[in-house]
Amino acid sequence: MSKLRFWAAALIVWLVFVYNIERMSQSLVTMHAYTYIFVLVVAAFTLLLPKLSNFFLSILFIIFIILFLILKIYWQHEGIFGSEFPLTVTQLSAIILTGLLARQVNHGLLEIENIIASITFSHVGGLAKSFLAEQGKMYSEVKRARRYQRPLSVIALQIDERSIEVVLPQMVIEAQQMMMREYVFANIARTLDDNTYDFDTIALYDNCFILVLPEVTKDRAPAIAQRLKKMVREKVKIEMQAGLAVYPDEAMTFESLVELAKQQASQQPLSDLNEVEEEPQTAISEV
Repeated sequence: MSKLRFWAAALIVWLVFVYNIERMSQSLVTMHAYTYIFVLVVAAFTLLLPKLSNFFLSILFIIFIILFLILKIYWQHEGIFGSEFPLTVTQLSAIILTGLLARQVNHGLLEIENIIASITFSHVGGLAKSFLAEQGKMYSEVKRARRYQRPLSVIALQIDERSIEVVLPQMVIEAQQMMMREYVFANIARTLDDNTYDFDTIALYDNCFILVLPEVTKDRAPAIAQRLKKMVREKVKIEMQAGLAVYPDEAMTFESLVELAKQQASQQPLSDLNEVEEEPQTAISEV
């Protein structure tokens, strides 16, 4: 994320510099009007084609450079190596550097998209590979089949877009619910961590947070549970049910303690602990 911020800031600063270079240089450098159009178009194309490989991006840059030179010759009526050759080099450098900076921003955006995709679509095996990424391998197979006179088949399975419209809404709802659920769980975990000591242990078990609080007795546990519920209610706006299990009063093994606490939590109404007297703010757990 820090790299993306850096390259985005660099691109913005560079564009501001390019579009004000004539003013800052006091007319020592006079850029042609179409140069600014090429700068903007190169930046836009680079950002709008995120999965374009470096090879095809290089071809795109070459095409833009050729078009720029053709336009210069047509408008200026002079060759490339005319009296404005230094200015031509400057303008071409501005266009190429803009594309390279935009490419770096593009890489940062792709990394974020890949992270989101890996989190969101990990249960289905990830996103489908693009044709641009795989066509080199496909082409190699065709060449191999041609060289060794071996059979090869190409199958095209076209998707019915209308069927996607039927499935998509439910998938979108499920994805939104899943991301919202993970966000809420992360927020609750942070709230619990902020209101417990470092030696307390917090873990998520299904939709239930399990907290192990050393040195907390049966008399103090209900007040601590009430305070933590209150903190979550105030900061995350989520109601929680609390179940308690104390060693060695109620169970002797870790598994028994966890199951007993979960069972009590699932059976307890949300308001059962509301009348428990709270402890002082600094006494959540003690050594």
